[in-house]
Amino acid sequence: MHYLDYVSWLLAEHGRLVLETGTVEVGPLHNPTFAPSSPPWNMDWLVKFHDSHHVQIKERWFPETRVVPRGANVGYRKHFSFHYGTTNPAVDVRGFPLRDPRNFPPIFRIDCDRHGPHIHFHGNSHITQNRVQGLTIKNVDPFDFMKAVNEHRANAGKDFDAIMGFKVV
Repeated sequence: MHYLDYVSWLLAEHGRLVLETGTVEVGPLHNPTFAPSSPPWNMDWLVKFHDSHHVQIKERWFPETRVVPRGANVGYRKHFSFHYGTTNPAVDVRGFPLRDPRNFPPIFRIDCDRHGPHIHFHGNSHITQNRVQGLTIKNVDPFDFMKAVNEHRANAGKDFDAIMGFKVV
């Protein structure tokens, strides 16, 4: 995907998203990077809800391995993390909550990192794709995740597996 196509998609989807009253956002912040061995672009986004819960989204896009014109800034999403949970009051310089899974464990988290695609769900960490049926983890986008969080928050008792149509085996 080309960076400008990504930005157009991101802004259009973000414009369609409806958040609860009292929600505060930082981002989505997106920027191309030009350092050697770095992704062509990053995206970071924080959504803080009024009840000490938040969503933190990170995507890291890396250079395409196929031949592309120099400077084309074409990439694929290699790493991402979509986190929903209680908010640690300790923050980084941008105002994003610091990770502290022991004291502020995720309620639901979807990751694709050095461990491959996996979820954190019901207190279980690193549930890999081979144990998740009905959801292709690597294909979930930030807005799929945000819509699931919104539905979960609006419907007490409806859990993420029912919302997103997956089953852990």
